[in-house]
Amino acid sequence: MDQKKVITRYQHTLGLIEQFNLKKPVTLHKGESFIDYGEKTKRIGILLNGLLYATYLSNTGTEWISRFFFPPVNFIVSNHQGFYFGKNSTESIKAYEDSEIIYIEKEEFKYLLDNNHDFERTVRILAEESYIQAMDRVHSFQSLNAEQRIRKFFAENPELGKKLQRQHIASYLGIHRNILTRFLYKI
Repeated sequence: MDQKKVITRYQHTLGLIEQFNLKKPVTLHKGESFIDYGEKTKRIGILLNGLLYATYLSNTGTEWISRFFFPPVNFIVSNHQGFYFGKNSTESIKAYEDSEIIYIEKEEFKYLLDNNHDFERTVRILAEESYIQAMDRVHSFQSLNAEQRIRKFFAENPELGKKLQRQHIASYLGIHRNILTRFLYKI
């Protein structure tokens, strides 16, 4: 992903948000929830700084990390399926560290989409980029072995790799923590 383009898109989005004079940013402290399992998804967030993560429960009851939210790469915080369809969240999204975020309520979001072409265009582009990231992740799971996924993660996210605990990286990569630890000792 072109880092300059990512930073430009993030700055552009922050500029738009500033124009609309939305609510002031709030601080989510480490461990606090943006949304919990089963909660009605009524808002979307713009992450200004910090780190959040999304988890889901497998059929066996195991909790897996599905995404990390961090600016400027992945700064739109939402359970998209619940937000779009107005359903309860199948994910929990929590602050990994103290984070600053702006909330946009669903009705406010719809109003901005309907009444501001620049906002609508930006949301469309961000959605397209998010889709591409999701497909890249799916393809990685389907075509790369554990070692290749580990290498790819650290190559694409060196700073994130330094912040996260090993068990969280392993969960995100769909592997056991011991596999990650063994690999890290080899390099």
